[in-house]
Amino acid sequence: MSSPPARETLDSQGRPGRYLAVAPGMVIAASQSMISLAGIYFAAALRCGIGVALLFVARGSQAPALLRIVGAVSLVAGLTMPFLGVDNAKARIEWEAEHMMFFSLEGVLFVWAGVVVYKLSQPPRGKSVERSREG
Repeated sequence: MSSPPARETLDSQGRPGRYLAVAPGMVIAASQSMISLAGIYFAAALRCGIGVALLFVARGSQAPALLRIVGAVSLVAGLTMPFLGVDNAKARIEWEAEHMMFFSLEGVLFVWAGVVVYKLSQPPRGKSVERSREG
């Protein structure tokens, strides 16, 4: 038995393209199934890791002060997650399930913020050329 072909859509120029976003309902369902103390600790460790990584990358970036702030906020958010507990996580996910428009907007904002952080974490243009000449 063969699997069905991947769902494809047409982009604005009529070319086939794959979906780039996950349906918000699937994200909510996955989040609800993963709420546990272990899940909270995993999410907290992931946020702390991202925060520490941003703090390390900030030194050689285009916007070190901004990346340090984002890294510190991520680190503090990760450290506070276990204290907020499972009930808080359940309440947030239930609220987001009732407000899907907000949830979708939040997802778009997180993707946009990720692109901005990625772009800002690159070394300044002149700095990478100088390093290649020295090495």
